[in-house]
Amino acid sequence: MHPAINQNPDRNAIGDSFWDQFSHVPGTIESHVPTFDKSLDAYFDQHFAAIIEEWDLVTEGDLEKLQNRLLRVSDEISSLYAGKAAIEARAERLDDLITSLEKSL
Repeated sequence: MHPAINQNPDRNAIGDSFWDQFSHVPGTIESHVPTFDKSLDAYFDQHFAAIIEEWDLVTEGDLEKLQNRLLRVSDEISSLYAGKAAIEARAERLDDLITSLEKSL
């Protein structure tokens, strides 16, 4: 067969089929046409801090601080309950001692 004659009717002179070329078109169009997503992303990039502040949104840093605070408060509560139990035990012993003193008098 002559080299100038295209052996595959689906292939063009460049060597790509029409469908191969067509599959690249959406990526090409998307890269040149501004979309709502791109403009929305740009808006959020520019106004991110103000949006978080205005809407009282929580950042990961805020969550970490809150988790650390929760751990400290939980430890403090546990400590207070342990102290309460110790004071109640002392009060019970003192009550027993007072009762035994009153009986011995």
